[in-house]
Amino acid sequence: MRLYLVRHGQTDMNKNNMFYGWTDADINDTGLFQATQLAEYFKDVPLDAIYSSDLLRASHTAQIIAQQKDMQVEKRKEFRELYYGDWENQPAVYVENHYKEELRGWATNWLDRTIPNGESFQGFYKRVTEGVDTLIKESKGKQVMLVAHNGALSAILCHLTGAGGQSFWRFDSKQGHYTSVLISEKHTTIETINQNLFRGSC
Repeated sequence: MRLYLVRHGQTDMNKNNMFYGWTDADINDTGLFQATQLAEYFKDVPLDAIYSSDLLRASHTAQIIAQQKDMQVEKRKEFRELYYGDWENQPAVYVENHYKEELRGWATNWLDRTIPNGESFQGFYKRVTEGVDTLIKESKGKQVMLVAHNGALSAILCHLTGAGGQSFWRFDSKQGHYTSVLISEKHTTIETINQNLFRGSC
């Protein structure tokens, strides 16, 4: 199977550098443009199914792509972003000022430390990777797209490449780009990562 991984379009919360894992923000004008670019690019690319996180920024991006192809989007909550607990809906500068020690501890030991009242990394990683394993089993021989979040996509790429959760920060999915992964019973191949639609890869 071939799995296209797409990060949702930009939101105002991205623009304002905020923590908002499960906060249900929609994409902004830039995000709409990014989604429209993706829809135009994938218009003639064969897809058997389009999946997304059930959060609005991902599902709206997916719906714009699906509409161009006269397809439906299947939403799955296991592909949500990490839940940030007490940091939800807060600017990064606020978290830096009010949770300095907790932020430093989590940033250096995310595998074992948990954000105050948030989701553990291990629970998040298990949720996302089990979700993608199920999707792969359901999609043998197909070409599918998954629209999700930067953290969820990083977890998926760690899992599919065998790098594991300790390599989480090595991946960064850019908005308005896509990653293509070819998956067989013997091999997983990253065909392209953060492919820029109209200006080559970056």
